[in-house]
Amino acid sequence: MRSSRCSKFLLPMNFGAARRAVLLSAAAILAACSSVPLPSCPPPVAGDVVYVVGQDWHAEIGIPVEELDKNLAFYRDIFPGARVIMFGYGKKTFFTAPPETISEYIIGPVPGPAVIQVVALNVTPLDAYSPEDTLVLHLPPGGSRALSAYIWTDLAKDPAGKPELVAHSENPSGLFYAAQSEYNLFHTCNTWIAETLQASGLPISGDDVIFSSQVMSRVRKAAETQCPVLR
Repeated sequence: MRSSRCSKFLLPMNFGAARRAVLLSAAAILAACSSVPLPSCPPPVAGDVVYVVGQDWHAEIGIPVEELDKNLAFYRDIFPGARVIMFGYGKKTFFTAPPETISEYIIGPVPGPAVIQVVALNVTPLDAYSPEDTLVLHLPPGGSRALSAYIWTDLAKDPAGKPELVAHSENPSGLFYAAQSEYNLFHTCNTWIAETLQASGLPISGDDVIFSSQVMSRVRKAAETQCPVLR
């Protein structure tokens, strides 16, 4: 579940004007929040980074907009003013339509088409999510390009070669795109996050990762090894 802290999410440009007005008004009401301390090991002051956020059963990654490669750079136009683009992964039927009954939760792990959720922040994830659940990793040389390339490769394309938009998300506001890969019990949202980080050159394997606690444990270990360098 997302933090109850300030709303820092941006709306895509093609979101309905009336809905944008309502949600932006709600965001303004939530804006009077107090700040919280940063993690004990601060993010690097130079070089490319990736943010990793654990949210109960689900993990996501965040990429600063200036680090997006040429294929993903169009998100700067979709989300003007964004500082970080968040990427998440999940089963299409489960992710785009939240389950309402126990039976829907039971069939959640059944294999099926997957989607990639894209959400924009006008602050860093450290200010949008609980800092206890948000980690920053310094990427190796070429890591940001490899990270973008992995995500771009898994985005299914329409006949025009553009990412295939499936639906809008409303809480938070964002976009769902069809994924090339399939969701199953052994390739969950958290497996995908670990594989994405591994593709960037970080020492984080997706092997045997199913739950968010597993991927976040590996991310924390990677962050701890970088911490002396970042101080």
